Amino acid sequence: MTDDSLPELRASDADREHHAEVLRQAAGEGRLTMDELDERLTTVYESRTHKELQRLVADLVVPGERTRSDRMPVR
Repeated sequence: MTDDSLPELRASDADREHHAEVLRQAAGEGRLTMDELDERLTTVYESRTHKELQRLVADLVVPGERTRSDRMPVR
C-alpha cells in the first residue's frame, strides 16, 4: 500500500481550535491582515483534514515548532 492510497487523517474540533488560535496570534503579531485572518478562520472551521489545516498555517511561525532558521547545520 502506498502513501497515496491512505486516507487523510480527519481533524478534530480541538485541531481546528488550535489552528484558529495560531492564526489569531499571527494576526496579533501583524503577520496577517484582518481580512486574511477572517478568510483563514472561515476555512479553518470548514476544514475536515489535518492537511487542510496545515496549509492554512504553512507560511506562519507556529509557537512551539522549530523554524527553518533554527536548524543546526550538518557537518
